[in-house]
Amino acid sequence: MGEDITDPNEEAVPGTGVNDHAWEREHRHPTPEQARSIGYRRRDAEAKLEQHQQEAREKAEHAEEQDTPDEATNQKDTENGG
Repeated sequence: MGEDITDPNEEAVPGTGVNDHAWEREHRHPTPEQARSIGYRRRDAEAKLEQHQQEAREKAEHAEEQDTPDEATNQKDTENGG
């Protein structure tokens, strides 16, 4: 009957007495509002990354097209003796 009933989370938190509040602040779960905010920022970042990747693909394709002359231009040069 003289048993101490402790919080199960209490064992997970080191009890050094020095900066315990800082450890708890860094390791607690985010509030629902913070979780939503994190989700919004993550989706926004993913959308921006996808847009950037798409633009890079289009730029690379455009550069390849510029490096490769058209067949029509090649035929025209051949016909004109050039």
